[in-house]
Amino acid sequence: MKKWQLILSLVVLVLLCGWQHASYAAKATEITFAIHTPPGTVENQALQMFKDKVEAKTNDEIVVKLFPGAALGGEKDNIEQIKTGVIQMSIFGDIITSVYAPEYDPTVVPFVFPDLESVYEYWSGDLGDKIKLALEQRGNIVLIGLHTRGPRNLTANKEVKTPGDLKGLKIRVPEIPSWVTVWKSMGALPTPIAWPEVYTALQLGVADAQENPYENIYSAKLYEVQKYLIKTEHLFNLFHVVVNKEFISNLKSDHRQVILNSMNEAMEWGNTQMETRDKELEQKLVELGMKIVEVDKEAFRRAALPGLKEVAKGWTPEVWNAVKGYLGE
Repeated sequence: MKKWQLILSLVVLVLLCGWQHASYAAKATEITFAIHTPPGTVENQALQMFKDKVEAKTNDEIVVKLFPGAALGGEKDNIEQIKTGVIQMSIFGDIITSVYAPEYDPTVVPFVFPDLESVYEYWSGDLGDKIKLALEQRGNIVLIGLHTRGPRNLTANKEVKTPGDLKGLKIRVPEIPSWVTVWKSMGALPTPIAWPEVYTALQLGVADAQENPYENIYSAKLYEVQKYLIKTEHLFNLFHVVVNKEFISNLKSDHRQVILNSMNEAMEWGNTQMETRDKELEQKLVELGMKIVEVDKEAFRRAALPGLKEVAKGWTPEVWNAVKGYLGE
């Protein structure tokens, strides 16, 4: 081969390698998104909307891979995965702030707030900002979305009409210490059981009762193993959507804004859907054989007060000052 041909070949090779490197660098940024709740729920639909918006607005420069139904493990697994950057995004119930910001967040404790508006008001204030800062500093995550859930209600295989009926009742609760404290103070026997095991636990009598929003009761088919739906509405809780701090910080500014804007739009849509979803689900649960039991909600909140005061020992004084009015203190 002539010398000039050799030089030309080397130039072409260098250019080709450079093109291949550029092509590789231009590959889509992937987001692994862990979702512990089953497909089809309102929050899953909202996150599908988020995925579609992000991919469309970035011309597929960002690809969002959703893993619903606890495909990547339960919430405890996801907490560690997102903290270390193994996954980039996830959605959590009450456990995330219970782990990283327990002294600032009473919104995840049963029987504190009387309605959803009070919960959002708390999040919009200074104490809400302190929760977000704690999540960043302790969990290496950034909160970018709050999604309304239906209020949590008790289900059981016996009628529970008054707080006194809780005595000796084995209630499955999530693995959250403050919840155990509150239910125990009311005479119940709180039994922490991981969510995927709840149906079997109720079926086998390991637990007599459980509490969850209608969405979870319906999607997990708990109506097959629970007869009564007791409308305690003891917790107006939220889903918390978070992203790994390093991941979102290292995105291009325009991509980062797409993530934030798309999440806001998806959360707005999901929250609107929840306004009617709970009514529909209540009717479906009745049609499937569950009996609704109306109760004096304030009586249950008064009965929970000793437990709440015990939990409040772990809150900062400003948190107690912010919520004591709701508790009649």
